[in-house]
This record gives sequence, C-alpha cells and structure tokens, in this order.
Amino acid sequence: MGALFSGGKKLTFRAVAEMLGLLVTALGMIYISRVVGPEYIGFSATTSAVIILLGRLADGGLTAYASQLLARDDEPLPTLLTIITPPKFVSSIALVLATVAVVAFAPLNEKLKYFLNATVLMVVLESCTPAWVFVALGRINASSVIRIAQSILYAAAIVIFIRQPDDWRHLPYLTLFNSGVNFVLSVVLLAYFRLNSLDRQLFDGNYLKRLGRFYREGGHFLKADLSGYVYTTSDRLILYYFTNPQTVGIYEAAYKLINPFYSINGVVTPTFFRELAQSFKNGDIGRVMTKYVFIMSIFSIPLGFYLFYFSSFIVHEVYGPPFAASADSLLILGFVITFGFTSGIIAQPFCAWNMQREFGSSVFWGNVMNTILNFTLIPFFGAVGAAIATLAAKVMVTVVSYGYFRRATDYPIAADFGWFFLASLIPLAPVLLLAGITDNGYLLTTVYGALYLAMIYIVYRRVFKERMRGAEASG
Repeated sequence: MGALFSGGKKLTFRAVAEMLGLLVTALGMIYISRVVGPEYIGFSATTSAVIILLGRLADGGLTAYASQLLARDDEPLPTLLTIITPPKFVSSIALVLATVAVVAFAPLNEKLKYFLNATVLMVVLESCTPAWVFVALGRINASSVIRIAQSILYAAAIVIFIRQPDDWRHLPYLTLFNSGVNFVLSVVLLAYFRLNSLDRQLFDGNYLKRLGRFYREGGHFLKADLSGYVYTTSDRLILYYFTNPQTVGIYEAAYKLINPFYSINGVVTPTFFRELAQSFKNGDIGRVMTKYVFIMSIFSIPLGFYLFYFSSFIVHEVYGPPFAASADSLLILGFVITFGFTSGIIAQPFCAWNMQREFGSSVFWGNVMNTILNFTLIPFFGAVGAAIATLAAKVMVTVVSYGYFRRATDYPIAADFGWFFLASLIPLAPVLLLAGITDNGYLLTTVYGALYLAMIYIVYRRVFKERMRGAEASG
C-alpha cells in the first residue's frame, strides 16, 4: 500500500500520538468506572455536556471559519488571531459568570452543582485554546506533541487522585486539569514557533467591521456545531432529565467504547485538512479524496457489524457485571460509528471547501431528527432510545450531505462505501456458524478481524490501488 502511505510521516506521528491518547483515555475511563461506579460517571457526563455546549456558544463558529481561511492562505495568522481571540475570551467569561449564577439559584442536585462549579472554567480554556492554528497550517507534529504530553500528564493525575470510591470528588478537577494542560501547551508552542503576533492595525477602525463578517460566516459553523452537539452530546442532558445519573452512566460507558473510533477522524482530517482545502481550490479533489476515504473508512465502517454480535462480550470484558446494561446501547452505537463516518467523510471536507452553508445544513437535519427522536424515545426506552436517536441522526446527515457532495464533485463516494460495507458484512456469516461450536469471544473476534482484513486487502488491490497510483501520478 505504498501509494496510500507515501509521504505519510506526519500522519504516522499523528496516529501514534492519537493512539497513545486513546489508550490513556480508554484505560482511564475503565479504571475510573470500576472505582467510582455508574452514578458518578453519569454526573461527570452530564456536566461535560453542559460545558461543551457553553464552549461552542463562546466560540461562535469563529475558530472553524478562521481555520478555513488560514488553510486556504486567504488571511494571515496575525490578522485571524487579532480578530477572533478577544470576542471569544469576553464571551466565555460572560458565560462562566452566568453559569455560576444559575447553579447558585437553580434547584439542581447538590452533586451536580459540585461538578458544574468545579469545571465551569473549562469554557474559557476550551474556547480560547489556539490548537487550531497548527492544524490549519499543516503543522500536525505540533498537535501530536500536545496530544502525547497531555495524555501522559492526565494519566499521572488519574493514578494519583482516583484510588477509592470517595475519590469521585476529584473527577471534575481532573477534567479541568486536562483542559488546562491542552491550553498551556498550545500557547507555549504558539510562542515557540513565533506564531503569536497580532495585527495591531485592525484596531485603527476596521476591527468591528471585520469581526461582524467573521460572526456572519462563523454562524454557519456554529449552526453545524450546535446541531452536531444535539445528536452527539445533548442526549446525556435529556437522559438525566427523564431518568437518573445511573442510566446516564450506563449510556456514557457504552459511548466511551465507541469514542476512540471518533478519533480516527481526529487523526486523519486534521492531517488532510490543508490538502483538502488546496485540492478544492485547485480543482483536483480526487487526488486527495482517494487516500482520505480509504484511511477514514478502514477501521470505522466495520464497527457496527462487529458490535452487532460482540457488544455483550465487549462490555463484560471491559467493565464487568455492574455495566451489563450498556451492551444493548453498544449494539446500536456501533452503527453510529459506521454511519457517523459515512456522514463525516462526505461532510467534513465541506469545512475546507468553502461550503460551510452546506456543512451547516447537513448537520442541521441530523439535529432535527435527533431532537424529535430523543424526546420521543428516551422517556420509554432510556439509554437504548438515545442510541437509536443518535444513529438515525447520523443516517440523516449521510443522506443530506451526499446530495451536496454530488453537486461539488463526481468522486465515486457511494461505490467506495459499498465495498467497505460488503467487506464488513460478509465475515459475520462464518462467525455466526462458528459460534455454534464455541463461545470464545476472543477466538470469534480474531476470525472476524482476519476475514475482514483479508477482504479489504482484496478490495484495495482490485479497486483502490490503481486509483491511488493515478492520484499520486497526477499530484
């Protein structure tokens, strides 16, 4: 697969960094869950849902719009930093103060209040962290260094502060610490590379005019961010309202098992972001999309088919009997990754292709679907209802974004997905037959994985290889 990975040193280092981060996150979640139990995982998840919402409101879509402009070389970095940093800081401070006031007077659970008060400063840290600069400039190694250092420090903090059930009190501060590490490291590297200069001329009279344009264009990204928030995170709040922290914790445990797969996107899309932007600008989308689709799909699309059979086995091995109810949600959430990546592979490039309206609209319809189903299903089916609503939203985004994608390019994205779906589905048949002989989950997993990879190799040789060679030659 030389054509696929040629020139991929940045991708390899980014992947190593992300794998380390995923390993720490996964082991940390498993360790914390076993120590403190589902209830406090539920409080932590509910709090995170609130903080993520406030962070996106404080950002206002400015970061995504500035990333696009920088990746396309349409605006210099000093100008972008000068325009977006002050309003994000002011907005985040205002939201922190408002949150503190609401928590003080609202009739909330005392433990939930404790979590919210301890983590609310994350709104400032998350909205003002300048890590986006390294992605937009193609300096993926810098992002990878931050990820590795952050993972190591977070792992050390977990080991030191979480040792017995009563240590649940440290959970919100560990989350705040993790966010603070990311902020500090990003600022330090920004200064190290001398990327922290400002455009002081903007304050001579053009600042407010330019800021207004940024908010108008960033509004499309904010629309997408809020819509994405609804169908990836808001279900924790709705679950908390209709059920209890225990149910939220059960659902969060299942969701954490699929979360590492989202980070495939965190590795690949930032690495390809600048190339995607330039390819659209120069009219050679296929050169980049060929590799982008293959790398994004290979370990994401099969997850739904795998967990369709193996969800109970995975939950038992990872969390143990207290989280057995997570298996029902996990069976559905596996397909959330499958269709989350079909939608993401289609729609994420819109952010680099000056198609923010299309990106926002695609995610918006997923938001509508998810909102309706969350309030319809969660009161009756709890965590399983939340999982179904999330899956339906991902399918909706895939369908809507595909329409926009076909208007922008004739790249054969549907055919590519078809090959991965076929390679993911076929290995289930021998696994189901073999399950009549043995119930050894590790053996059955090995069989499924080996058959899937064998089929993908055949697909690569017969379908993708020549196209990738052609893409390399045209590049």
